Amino acid sequence: MKVKAPTNIAVLKYWGKHPLWEEYHIPNKSSLSFTVEGLYTETELEVEKGNGEIRFELNGREITPDMPEFEYVGKFLKKVFKIVPELKHYNYYVKSHNNFPTAAGYASSASGFAALAKALQVTFRELEPQVYQKYLADERKLSVFARLGSGSATRSIPEQGGFVAWWRGLDPHYPYGPEEVTPATFEKNLFASYAESLFPPEHWSDLRIIYTHVEKKEKKIKSRAGMKQTVKTNPVYWSWVDYDEYVLAPKLVEAVRGKDFSTFAEVAIQASDGLHAMMYYTYPRIRYLNDTSEAIIEKILELNQEETKAAYTFDAGPNAIVFTLAPYENEVLSSLKEVVEDVYVTRPGKGPEVIE
Repeated sequence: MKVKAPTNIAVLKYWGKHPLWEEYHIPNKSSLSFTVEGLYTETELEVEKGNGEIRFELNGREITPDMPEFEYVGKFLKKVFKIVPELKHYNYYVKSHNNFPTAAGYASSASGFAALAKALQVTFRELEPQVYQKYLADERKLSVFARLGSGSATRSIPEQGGFVAWWRGLDPHYPYGPEEVTPATFEKNLFASYAESLFPPEHWSDLRIIYTHVEKKEKKIKSRAGMKQTVKTNPVYWSWVDYDEYVLAPKLVEAVRGKDFSTFAEVAIQASDGLHAMMYYTYPRIRYLNDTSEAIIEKILELNQEETKAAYTFDAGPNAIVFTLAPYENEVLSSLKEVVEDVYVTRPGKGPEVIE
């Protein structure tokens, strides 16, 4: 059985987990993203009765237990087993392939863990029908299981895709950790932070998403390590959280609802700049952008001097993702290619699907 799950690009960013619920990747603020057409992970899952043993291949390479990728998958499944003990009585053989660079700012963990969660859903629909009905049939709950592997994977689960919200659910100042609450409250808190599609891909049919390949090598600081350091050391982090949650999030939803590109671009740029400002104010500072990234920013600002034609956003990596509209696509591409040769044009797409 094989499934395919897309990556997504966050416009309003995820950066930081609830300090007491960090293990379960409950975010400190909501995030908003577009599911991306054409950038995806394919995952093949085989299970058999056993005791939770794992075999894992990624991009044709056997991942051994001493590798960090194996640890991520192992921790994910352990958390799944804690919530659904019935699933630890199987062995798992996972084969995944990304059609884009791993760990360079393209949210490979998003598509990867979304694909694995979707594969679990399809596999256990018949093998464990009661588990399926209680935990895996509901798309919102499935997004929570994807979240256990990678926060950004939450947003890649909604089948409709398009413009997706991942709601934080739990107040970031909630004072009780998982071990301090009843089992019922634990499940309530766990499933309060989920993703849902707000608008389908066809809602904004002339929106274009341009990926730039500034750098293809893996980043030095993984996202999960970087965000933990930001929450720990950045003195203005919580002000940023509140501003994004209560000012930018509703403004962005309304901009997409109304297909108001000027407002959308303003919020997208502000959200991206805010994220990287938080990284700079972290100690020691985190810098994902390089000189080419900065040159792309200048190109976009130049394009927008008289009319808003484009917006940039950067995740935890140097590769810019640029939003524009179909009428401006050629002009924007021409400008970008003055500083970066390798670009990929796509648009909002649908969510995961079963392909075999």
